[in-house]
Amino acid sequence: MNKGWLELESDPGLFTLLLEDFGVKGVQVEEIYDLQKAIDGPVYGFIFLFRWIEERRSRRKTITEEETFLTNDDEVNNLFFAQQVVPNSCATHALLSVLLNCDKVRLGDTLSKLKLFSRGMNPEDKGYAIGNMPELAEAHNSHARSEPRHLPEKQQGIATTKTMEAFHFVSYVPIKNHLFELDGLKPYPIDH
Repeated sequence: MNKGWLELESDPGLFTLLLEDFGVKGVQVEEIYDLQKAIDGPVYGFIFLFRWIEERRSRRKTITEEETFLTNDDEVNNLFFAQQVVPNSCATHALLSVLLNCDKVRLGDTLSKLKLFSRGMNPEDKGYAIGNMPELAEAHNSHARSEPRHLPEKQQGIATTKTMEAFHFVSYVPIKNHLFELDGLKPYPIDH
């Protein structure tokens, strides 16, 4: 498994280039500042960048998430939801969570193979499948900042800034009339 994934900046132009490198056709990532304004073109999902706060995450997890996790194995395994097992890969995970849950996107060969190969797998195995695709890591790393950042073991997989604040990308995707939060650092999707 490729363990050398580098951090990506939160930049819609960079994400669009990454999609092109993956082989995706006809999709562009846009930064949205106002959800009240009409959005031109189809919307396949949203990717949010959150500041990582361990204490808040732990408290929220015990209070609210247990009730909204989608834990039925058949349902979970039929979504594309992958646990993030490779550090610094959250941007690619967020993009894949949107793209591989949308039937209207021309994925190209690489992502089509991943989608077919991982169909029916559990989230952890899907995470390993992503980590074992060198073409994904190469495309991801080709758009990364030049110097890798290393995090304490507990927070690996979360993007950081030069101030060592930690950030993490999370996808929100409409699937079968439900809005799912697909966060690779969580054990299951969350049905909102």
